[in-house]
Amino acid sequence: MHLAVTSSTALTTLDQFLSNTWLKCCGHLSAFVIDGVRYAIDAGMYDDWDMGEKSMQVRLDKVLSPGQICSYEYDYGTTTELKLKVITERQVAAKGNAIQVLARNTPPAILCEVCGKPATEVCSQCIFDNKGWLCDDCEEDHE
Repeated sequence: MHLAVTSSTALTTLDQFLSNTWLKCCGHLSAFVIDGVRYAIDAGMYDDWDMGEKSMQVRLDKVLSPGQICSYEYDYGTTTELKLKVITERQVAAKGNAIQVLARNTPPAILCEVCGKPATEVCSQCIFDNKGWLCDDCEEDHE
């Protein structure tokens, strides 16, 4: 996926975009690792556990630059790991959303295992048995 993101956008906004667009299933935690520094959505929430993490409430232009590569983790148990690369920086008039999709692969066709319609949900329990892909209608009746 190729994105155009305004430089004043916070990591939290990019995190929310990635999870909503691509990854979200059950509200898992996530983090970016940029130049060896971990930026987490829950940084500082647990006083007993100082993990040395920083908050995602930081602007992209403060932590990223063209050519830089960083990583992103979603769901610490069955982690999805992404590699992100800043391709270039350009001056354009900001219009609309802070993040715009410029190009994206066609998603694979995953069908509901109950009725055969396109799946829109996955059961967080059944997925461990390579099952649980459901459409909106069948998801309502799924245990």
